[in-house]
Amino acid sequence: MCKNNSICYKKLHCAKCSIMESKKTYPVSWVVMQNTIQECFKSMSIDEKRLLILASPIARTMDATEKDAITITSEEFAKECGIKTNSAYSQMEEASKSLLRRYFSYGDNKKKIYCNWVIRAIYENGAISICFPDEVLLMLKEFDKLNPYTKYKKDIVLSLKKDYSFDLYHLAKKHQAMGQFEMSLEHIKNELGLPPSYDKLCNLKDRVIKPSLDEITKNTDIDLTYENVKKGRSVIGFKFTVKEKPKPKLIALERDQKTIDMFCKLTDAQINKYSSILSRVNDMSDLSTFPTYDAFALWIANILRDPESVRDETAKRIFKALHKYTDFKS
Repeated sequence: MCKNNSICYKKLHCAKCSIMESKKTYPVSWVVMQNTIQECFKSMSIDEKRLLILASPIARTMDATEKDAITITSEEFAKECGIKTNSAYSQMEEASKSLLRRYFSYGDNKKKIYCNWVIRAIYENGAISICFPDEVLLMLKEFDKLNPYTKYKKDIVLSLKKDYSFDLYHLAKKHQAMGQFEMSLEHIKNELGLPPSYDKLCNLKDRVIKPSLDEITKNTDIDLTYENVKKGRSVIGFKFTVKEKPKPKLIALERDQKTIDMFCKLTDAQINKYSSILSRVNDMSDLSTFPTYDAFALWIANILRDPESVRDETAKRIFKALHKYTDFKS
């Protein structure tokens, strides 16, 4: 029988009632999930996690309801996850069956609600169509201060093959802005849903931490390392350090006249005004890895001031948006 997960769900009800003034949108190449989902990942198989990751951008872009089926083909599953096509369908079927049996609960001492992860799953023509309940759809669609979330590129996370790499990568991206985070041994075992065999420190390090961090560092956009946290001589936890890998700069040997015309000079007052506006433009949201609009606006302001400080492609996007979404006239 699948393990019941009890999650903090009060904030999700607030999302049903609130209308966000400037709701962010993300392209289909991005996975965006509330951090609440991570609390339940620990008991899921790698293929269950893959199904949720693939469903995330589809549910978000189609604004899915309980009645809407989210369809994933075996070819798509195989290609996205880097597995053989002839085994993809059976893996998806087993994963969806497991999600159908799996449930979580939320509420308080007066009232507790139990909810399945999946309402129904239809198997036909080499594809699986899944219907999610409103509670799960909210975790895949609503992202704001009341519902903290983590985002990352879909192709990056799906390149991971080890069970615990998914969970540790999500935790690393969640804490990336801070650069590091600490976890006690008990917290790590609980967060990853580890069996008693990992109570031995050597097993935990050699079979979970080291191989997962090696895979994350090799295949993703971050370097993730760890060191022991000790109390006296005893190891009581780990401190993880998260560093974003440097992005390669594309050096343009020569800019054409259209590019030169696009990169126009702005006054400080204009930079302050338009960077604030652009930080809230939906088409620019995929460029943001910042916790607030003000921090994103500051990054944009630096590019408006000095376009050569970033890749030519990024600078062009910023200045095209300046001409398209603001009243700026060069």
